[in-house]
Amino acid sequence: MTSLSPFATHLKIATLTTIRRRPAAVLPSNSSTRMTHAHACEYHNMPFDYSNRSRFAAKALAYMGFGFSLPFIAVGWQWHKPGGYKNPSS
Repeated sequence: MTSLSPFATHLKIATLTTIRRRPAAVLPSNSSTRMTHAHACEYHNMPFDYSNRSRFAAKALAYMGFGFSLPFIAVGWQWHKPGGYKNPSS
């Protein structure tokens, strides 16, 4: 039978008694949040308001149109800048 030093025995006992499965931090319970929710009406599942359809269509078209046109604007800028493709400096 091997005998452990007093320090090793103490370390083994301390390890077994102090390391337990426990959460690092106690978080508040979400059960009340999970149980309740806002009643979503039909066609109101988006996080923004689109009750005025013409204004929503104009905003969506402007947003998507700007995103689509951005590469073409960048190419035009590179072509027409001083020293660019259409304006060689030499």
